[in-house]
Amino acid sequence: MEEEKKDTATEVHLQIGELARRAGVSIRTVRYYEEKGLLNPSGLTSGGIRLYNQQDLNRLIFIRRLKTLGLNIEEIKMSLGIFETSPEQKVRVERTLELLRLQKEKLKEELTRLTEMAKEIENSERLVTRCLSCRAPKCPAHCPSLAHIL
Repeated sequence: MEEEKKDTATEVHLQIGELARRAGVSIRTVRYYEEKGLLNPSGLTSGGIRLYNQQDLNRLIFIRRLKTLGLNIEEIKMSLGIFETSPEQKVRVERTLELLRLQKEKLKEELTRLTEMAKEIENSERLVTRCLSCRAPKCPAHCPSLAHIL
């Protein structure tokens, strides 16, 4: 029982600025996540200053990571178990894995689209580069490069 008292007595409580700094986000981001119900301070001072513990910091880092991976606020809520009827960790983890897999598929599709776009740009660059060596006083109306310029 004494160990429990020591743990809570020595538990670090961070103010919002320090929490944000340690998590690599802005204070505004912390407040936004609070507003959206993703994060809550673990305590308040008598003056009403928000206090956060290590668990809150870990949660914020996890939220930031999910956001970096492209999940939206609703998907992050699901990953955190906020909308789940079962608070079991296994359910939350399975849901998070499902969301990450869906996000990976979306990114693969986006990567394919971007790769195709990059190929089109390279082709257009090749055609437009010809214009640099064109000696015609005025660009001919049927120049194949002209279509890529206009």
